[in-house]
Amino acid sequence: MKERTLYLYALDPTHIGAGGYRLGRVDKTILRDAGTGLPKIPGTSLSGVVRTAAIYSLTDQRERQQAIDYARWTLDNPNQPGSRRPHQGENDPVARYLGFAEGELGSSRIGMVAFRDAHILAYPVPTLFGPRWISTTPILAAAGCQDPPEPQDISQVIPQVPRAGAGQGPGRINLGSYFLHETAAQDIPFPADLEGQPGMDYLKSRLVVVHSDLFPSLVDANLETRTSVNIDFATGAAAEGLLFTYEATPRGTLFLGQIELDDDRFPTLAAKADDLLRRALGLACCWGLGGMTTRGFGRMRHLLTGDH
Repeated sequence: MKERTLYLYALDPTHIGAGGYRLGRVDKTILRDAGTGLPKIPGTSLSGVVRTAAIYSLTDQRERQQAIDYARWTLDNPNQPGSRRPHQGENDPVARYLGFAEGELGSSRIGMVAFRDAHILAYPVPTLFGPRWISTTPILAAAGCQDPPEPQDISQVIPQVPRAGAGQGPGRINLGSYFLHETAAQDIPFPADLEGQPGMDYLKSRLVVVHSDLFPSLVDANLETRTSVNIDFATGAAAEGLLFTYEATPRGTLFLGQIELDDDRFPTLAAKADDLLRRALGLACCWGLGGMTTRGFGRMRHLLTGDH
């Protein structure tokens, strides 16, 4: 099993909805981790858009048309009794890698690529001194960073570098609407994979470590809340009574996830699957993850590291 680390840096706000409307401060909330309450990018969202992008990442025109026909037939005939596919999934240039299920009379096979949920690694927050990216000691340690510093109090913030004019001593800094004590600057480790990547040196220089108990509140307080309205197609204007609000994680959020390639059970397919995965992932991140991609949401800059 090859394990790959996936970094996703949001170039746009990201909205991955929890489904439906809820009573609260917004109508459409984003998906959150059940244990921490923090926003995440679920593996299902990655898998869905990568699977579609894989079709259009095929370089052979015949194979691309074959994959399009298979996907279209699957959508038009969803697991009907007695149904058969126009050709078997083993021969489809995408389904053979990402899995397929062909109904009662067809065959099925698990995909050889597994997408894990991507969680927040660093989160942008506005301050009076420009943006800062917040993280926590456990999050940095889980990302493989060695001995990240840890605030001793919930009101403390540890910066990577001191603020201009603040010297090396403690001061005060606001993170959104929270006013906290800033300790002396310390070296905050950051994943070596991101060194030299576009924008990452700037992010690292503005990284701060906050207390784990405060982190969810800071994230939640600095989510984007937007207002939109449905359009009445008869008039071309806003439809009366159809105003709604929705959440989004802000541009600049850095996520950390994982993709696994099962080369133990499928050794002969691993090389081609890896090549298709990389091309499809790049296209999927250009298209955008989550909802409202046609409204300027969801684009990502990605980095896939690990076994090659």
